[in-house]
Parts: sequence; structure tokens; C-alpha cells
Amino acid sequence: MIQKLVLFLSLSASPTAFAGPLRIVTEKIDADCASTVLEFEIRGVPESRTVALTRIPGGEGVPCQVKERSRNSVTITWMADALKKGGEAAWEVDLIKLEQPEKDHRVHVKAAGEDFEVLFGDRLFTRLVHDPQSKPYLFPILGPNGKLISRQYPMKAKVQGEDQDHPHHRSLWFTHGEVGGVDFWSEGQKQGRIRKAKVERVESGPVFGRTVTVNDWVKPDGTKLLEDRREIFFYPLERGEAFIDVAVTLKATEGDVELGDTKEGSFGIRLAESMKEKRGGIVVTSRGVRGTAEAWGRPAEWIDYSGSVEGDTVGVAILDHPSSFRHPTHWHVRDYGLFAANPFGYHDFYPKDPTKNGAHKLEKGQSMSFRYRVYFHHGRAEDARVREVYEGFARPPKLQPRTEKA
Repeated sequence: MIQKLVLFLSLSASPTAFAGPLRIVTEKIDADCASTVLEFEIRGVPESRTVALTRIPGGEGVPCQVKERSRNSVTITWMADALKKGGEAAWEVDLIKLEQPEKDHRVHVKAAGEDFEVLFGDRLFTRLVHDPQSKPYLFPILGPNGKLISRQYPMKAKVQGEDQDHPHHRSLWFTHGEVGGVDFWSEGQKQGRIRKAKVERVESGPVFGRTVTVNDWVKPDGTKLLEDRREIFFYPLERGEAFIDVAVTLKATEGDVELGDTKEGSFGIRLAESMKEKRGGIVVTSRGVRGTAEAWGRPAEWIDYSGSVEGDTVGVAILDHPSSFRHPTHWHVRDYGLFAANPFGYHDFYPKDPTKNGAHKLEKGQSMSFRYRVYFHHGRAEDARVREVYEGFARPPKLQPRTEKA
């Protein structure tokens, strides 16, 4: 049982003390990787200093951000666009004064009442909404062409061309249909709610923005069943593309609780109406399955759903990390634009096998963790290198230090 989930793997074999010229070099790269988030811990960095990275060869600066800082070390994060199988990549580390004005940040996360707005530069990317009557969700979400990539209903009613079904499909969300006998997937007076209890962290920066919240799952009468800790990272990519990385850890704080076997879950998105399969959208999975009918209820490391938005072909991929509960997850995917990672719904996914039971009981004090990357991209899955992006997410190359000049 995973007790605590962090959003990215610690890629350094051991923390490296900064003592003069330092290079960070990949070990053997086993597969082509695209848009790979890397991190490395360095000891001996004074609190008055931060880290700058330079690509080798070439000498161009690489945006770099301190993810964690303690008195003795910093963990830095940056992104590598393309890492080729069998190749090597290297970066040189330098220490600079800790003075980075906010105007230089590429990602801004700002409080907006109880919610948080996420801006890439001066452009709104999304908003993390905390609705005490339903659940946390992200809306609006602007796709790589600058247009809305998720459905607007029910946040906005009577939008021309939109179906007004499933009012609980709120853009992008995490919840589940049966928790301690309570339905948190649907909405209404008899359903459960997920309410923000605490904000642990809000961060802007040159590489990512981050929010960390703790949320209470409560029954219709207000009784708390369990809580979650959600860490969400927002990464702008080139050409308007983006990652949203979501790590959720559920903890049974009040007593034993069971997450039931139901198809109504769990981490899902409802796409813009023009993208749905019924209107020409294309669904493909990591295992080569195409179409919602074949993908529904089957396991896969990732699913990509692409279609047209205002004349442009764009897509959304949800990637399931190997550390997630019951990886590779199963998928609740529909031709009307819904797809969701659901590791619980075996009763519906395997109707001919009565031995399958997807329910999972958390005893008091126990936790379970889920980790996903949502990739908003141009074109179809093949054009967007989704398979290579998944490799960079799930199996990034390990890093090692070199303290001598090459």
C-alpha cells in the first residue's frame, strides 16, 4: 500500500553536494521520451542562491524551478523536450542570486475567492473551482488552439450545440460513485460532496504552477467519511499545449470505508461537444485499441481522445502512472465525449465473470494513491507523440552527477 504519493519520481540515485562545476547527465535512455519532466536534488546550495541550468552542447539556458528547498538542499525541476533512445543528454549547473521577479514567471496561480486561476503568461489556462455543493473541478480549460476544450454545461447552461445531459460531468474532476455506500459521482441532495478543508501550498514559477489542498468527503448530512490530499501541477508546453499532473491520496481518517465496484468513476473529463466520437472524434489506447466500444472497460496505460474544436484538430490524453492504484487502470469511455480512469468498476467491465470484484476497503488510517497526467495537444495521438510523452512520464531516464568538466 502506497502511503504517500509525490507527483514525480526522485531521479537522482543520491543527493549531490554542490562543490564546483557540476553537470547532470542522463544514464542510458531506454526509450524515446517527449516533454519529460525531470528533477534532481542538490545539496550545499545556500539559501541566498538558486540554480540555473545550461543545455550541453549548445549553451542555451533551460528554464528551471526549485520544487523543494530545505536548509541543506534544493530539488530542481525542468523539462526535456526530446530524449532519444540510446542517446545522452546533459545540463550544466550554476548558482545564481535568489532574485526572480514574479513578472518573469511563465505560470501564475492566483487566488480568486475560494478558487484558483492558472495563467500561462497573461492568458487564462484554467480555473480550479471549489464548489462546496459538488466537488473540486477545473473549468474552463483552454486547449492548444486557445479555445474551450471541455464542455461548458452545467457551469454554463443552454450553450448552443451542447447536450445538457449528465450535469455531474463538470469539465475535469476526480470522485467516485460509491464511497461508504454514498454516491459522490452524481450530484443532488442525496449525494455526497467534496469540500475544500485546507490549502497547503500555492505556487507560481518559470516551469510550473502548483496547488496543494486537503479536501473532506462528506455524506449528505455533513458527516465526514474520508479525506484526500490533491497536488496539481500545471505545465505550459510549446505551441499552446499543456500538461496537468494530478496526484490524489485518499485516506480513511474517520473509520473503515469501502470504495465500491461501480462504473461511475473516477478521474474524468467531459470534452467539447464537437470532439465526441459521435461527431467524428477518434479514441485510441496505449494497447492499439480504437473506438469507444472497444476501449470501454478495458485496461490501458493511457487513452487519447481527439476531435475538432472550431476547425482545429486537438486532443486530450489521460496517462495513468505505474504507481497508481491498480495500474494499468480500466477506462469508462463513451462516444459522447466522456472518458475516465476507473480502477474499481469490474462488475460492469467484466459482466460475464462473477469472480471479478473491483471494490476496495480502506481500513482506518490507510491510504491509497492515484497519479495522472492530462496532456492537451494539437492533432491526433500519433502527431502529438503521446506514446513518447507517456514514456517520459512513466519511465524517465535516471540522472547522475558529473563534477568534472567534460
